[in-house]
Amino acid sequence: MIEKTYNFTTESDSKTVEKIVNTDDVQIIHMIFPKGEGTPKHFTNSKVHLIVIKGEMTLTLEDQEPKVYPAGTIIHLPFNTKMIAQNLTCEVLEFFVIKAPHPSKIGGPEEPNKVE
Repeated sequence: MIEKTYNFTTESDSKTVEKIVNTDDVQIIHMIFPKGEGTPKHFTNSKVHLIVIKGEMTLTLEDQEPKVYPAGTIIHLPFNTKMIAQNLTCEVLEFFVIKAPHPSKIGGPEEPNKVE
């Protein structure tokens, strides 16, 4: 087979964080957050694209005011951006995180550095 396939959780309303792809070139992470859940405040460890699949993402970057992004939105974030992604407005938020290049290729840590 030429192709390689990956599976991810579907039809879930429970908090889910699954690293689907972790190759030399890219990391792809699938996240589902019920209302009130979100990521810890952290710095991006690569160039990141967030793809909102379901619900609305409340995204706070650096010291900016939070901004809400609906399903169908793709957000690009530069390397080493302070961020927090939350579900503050809907029953379920589902999105993908695409990190390309892989964090190790640009000197980023394997896991993002949390902000205290």
